[in-house]
Amino acid sequence: MVQGLVRLTLLAVLLAGCAMQPVQEESQQPVTAAQQLQGSPALSLYDHARQARSQGNNSAAERYLERALTMAPDSSWLYRELADLRLSEGDPHGAEGFALRALRLAPDNDAFRAGLWELVATARSRQGDEQGARAARDNAERLRQPASA
Repeated sequence: MVQGLVRLTLLAVLLAGCAMQPVQEESQQPVTAAQQLQGSPALSLYDHARQARSQGNNSAAERYLERALTMAPDSSWLYRELADLRLSEGDPHGAEGFALRALRLAPDNDAFRAGLWELVATARSRQGDEQGARAARDNAERLRQPASA
């Protein structure tokens, strides 16, 4: 009788294992500022910042972004936008700092993270840190490589 129960238990475990489907990687969804800031008043400030920047008013854009960060302090998009703004203003050190903070907060999206590493690489290169820039570009390239099975 005990042998029968052991066989039945083993059969149940075996069948349960066969019923499991292999884990498949979810395709990464594109990440946008609108998705990340959805429902937050920070989205409107982000939009105002982009508009101000397109009109050449970088100081207003920076003020909008800083206000938006008070509402959404964990937004990688806001830090990314500030990094890009600082880079365009000739402040590669500030740009690198904001880009690295954006990376710490970035969602699990390889394309987004690769773009941030490229921003870091550009900032480091403009500071004369070619070795650091190369390392950042390597990180970006690794993220762009298809996942090996």
